Amino acid sequence: MMTFTTDLQTLLPQLSPWLSETEAAHALTYQHPARQQQYQGGRALLRQLVCETHGYAPEQVHIRRQPNGAPLLQIAGVSWFCSISHTANAVAVAASPTQPLGIDIEQLKPRRRQDAIIKQYQNGFFVDIGPNDLEGFYQRWTLAEAVTKLEQGLLLKTLRRDPSNYLKKAEFQHQDHCLTCLYRP
Repeated sequence: MMTFTTDLQTLLPQLSPWLSETEAAHALTYQHPARQQQYQGGRALLRQLVCETHGYAPEQVHIRRQPNGAPLLQIAGVSWFCSISHTANAVAVAASPTQPLGIDIEQLKPRRRQDAIIKQYQNGFFVDIGPNDLEGFYQRWTLAEAVTKLEQGLLLKTLRRDPSNYLKKAEFQHQDHCLTCLYRP
């Protein structure tokens, strides 16, 4: 299951009841207000998704940070698979009690060094993607990020791979100039 918002600033006040006191305090350790909002939005949206979908009470849902930075979701003492992504004013989350997953969300806008990235990884994830193919670039980029999050690996290694098997297991959604990719093996 996944959910996302491309209007975090508007949705954040509605999400605040889903944020723990510890998470609200931790968000303030981030220097930039946008990053504080992304952190709060990701945690609150993940908790809301799990509680409303599976009927858990908010106090049963604990989201911690693993040593590698990835979120660790525990519900009623049981570890779940989860993934959180954010960009600008958008946040995406996904969770599953049984299946590993990775999620990424990106704004569809020209990226600095986009042409160089496509050229560098044209024998990998960007095979058959032209320099002006913004949609194709972000489809592959979000997929590479989602795969890397699931594997808790390195993005540069993922970008060197053939994307064909990964594309078969990816779901993409567009909304408000953003692209979200959910990958489940």
